[in-house]
Amino acid sequence: MLSLLLLLAACKTTPVNDTAPPPWRPDLVCPGDAGCATAEGALQAGVATVSILPACMESWTDANGDATYRYGTDTFHDCGCDDLCAEDPGYPGADEGEGDGTFQGVWMAGFQNSRPANGVRGPDQGLEGVREGDGLWARALVLRQGDTSVGLVTLDVVGWLYEPGTLRVRELAASLDLDLVVVHATHNHEGPDTMGIWGPSIVTTGAKPAYLEQVAQAAADALTQANTSAQPVAELVVGTVDSTPYSERGTRGVVNDTRDPYVVDERVGGARLVGADGATIAALVSFGEHPEALSDENTLLTSDLVHAARKGVEAGLHFAGHEHQGVGGTALFLNSTVGGMMTPLRVGFVDYDGVEHSASSFEKADTVGARIADIALDAMTTAGESVTAPTLSLRATSLRLPVENIGFQAMFLLGTLNRPLYDYDPNQPLDDANVPYVHTELDVVQLGPLRLLTIPGELLPENLIGGYDGGHVNAPGVSVLTDGNPNPPDLATAPPPPYLIDHFGTPHAWVIGLGNDELGYIIPPYNFELNASSPYLSEAEGDHYEETNSLGPQTAPLVLGAAEALLTWAP
Repeated sequence: MLSLLLLLAACKTTPVNDTAPPPWRPDLVCPGDAGCATAEGALQAGVATVSILPACMESWTDANGDATYRYGTDTFHDCGCDDLCAEDPGYPGADEGEGDGTFQGVWMAGFQNSRPANGVRGPDQGLEGVREGDGLWARALVLRQGDTSVGLVTLDVVGWLYEPGTLRVRELAASLDLDLVVVHATHNHEGPDTMGIWGPSIVTTGAKPAYLEQVAQAAADALTQANTSAQPVAELVVGTVDSTPYSERGTRGVVNDTRDPYVVDERVGGARLVGADGATIAALVSFGEHPEALSDENTLLTSDLVHAARKGVEAGLHFAGHEHQGVGGTALFLNSTVGGMMTPLRVGFVDYDGVEHSASSFEKADTVGARIADIALDAMTTAGESVTAPTLSLRATSLRLPVENIGFQAMFLLGTLNRPLYDYDPNQPLDDANVPYVHTELDVVQLGPLRLLTIPGELLPENLIGGYDGGHVNAPGVSVLTDGNPNPPDLATAPPPPYLIDHFGTPHAWVIGLGNDELGYIIPPYNFELNASSPYLSEAEGDHYEETNSLGPQTAPLVLGAAEALLTWAP
């Protein structure tokens, strides 16, 4: 009897507290959730590309060559959406907008306002061998395994807002029954404004609804074509390579950091999905850098350094001083930690024929992109880890972030930035007690040993890898703090490890920056400084431009907390 009582006591359950909140769980878990119960059988993969060059664009004459359209000084060619007038060869007749007296300009993103496009980069501009085939693209990869599926589409634009942009792509692609669609902007500064900030004036949006819908439809079309072309994957090859040894300038042979502390994520990631015939289906490239080598005086549409990176991976590098065989297939460039400020500007780069390119040019863009391709090819071939039966899993979580930036608040109220705001009283003035929030999302896609985390903005590399001790400079003659900086960050107050990369659980830890959203720079709070007299509107002394294009100091802790929870969650 005593043993029976002891057994019953041991089996007695602890009373449930009905008022306690349930444990946190991602919004989506695949396999496991309804509709994606399993991830069994062979992995299927398909890819596709669709152009997103604007369907409507009129060119113009830049009277003083400053790449800025000035009303009353510069003139536009009132030739309609096809930019062809009666005197032009191949004129098909009048089309929409022709002769209406209204400039159908495509406002280019990044740098100054009122920079209209004046055409598309031609095949005779840039380094021979990588310049051909440039343009703006939606490139899609669809992965399916059992009931679990994901679509990833990259867009050669400066940013793509979660609402309405990513949700619109998902709506248009709903018939594909994908468990998750990830939309990534490569952060291209030489394409059309898709956010609204770089229109003809600071108070006039540059994001045209017709073009946004064109891009969304192109993304959905690319996903549809990729889904249709899916085939069994026989092998995944994935590698991560340190870029430092590839140039005598170390990491400055491929990227520059213009904000203290000098921290560069030196890793270049490469992955290759191989079909049963041994041919590459898709190739993925991961690196963090602003595609802005053409800078602010260019008016020709181009995908900047991203083009040469993709073309080099697909077709190889063929220079007099360097040959590297490509892997074929379709390449997708996944821009990583671009914040604070990973850029090709303010330094020169030496191409494979020994020529240095310091000025903003197509040659400079091609040189940087080709170097990234060279390293990525090694990552996905000689340094790659081979997996013959990769498994697929997905997680997603949503969160809301406060818009503390008064400049952004004004842009939302003026309609320059067009997205819904939440959790505030629109009938009351905005202040510290009435702050609007935006809704966004983070995702994790696991493919064998490769783990990809989407971040809804421009993450500073130190958020991911630390480097406050100078361990991620890797450039001869460069220090973690710049001599003469009048307002250097206090590195003694920088956050200690572990850092975000320590929670990935794999050496192949990739961030997809601007994943599903573009919320500006994500800056560690210890180094978030505002101008005392005009916060957010003017930058503080030292390296604090990024604060003027950030939601606010709460963004980094909230995003990093959500990312850590998503990466470390277990059933």
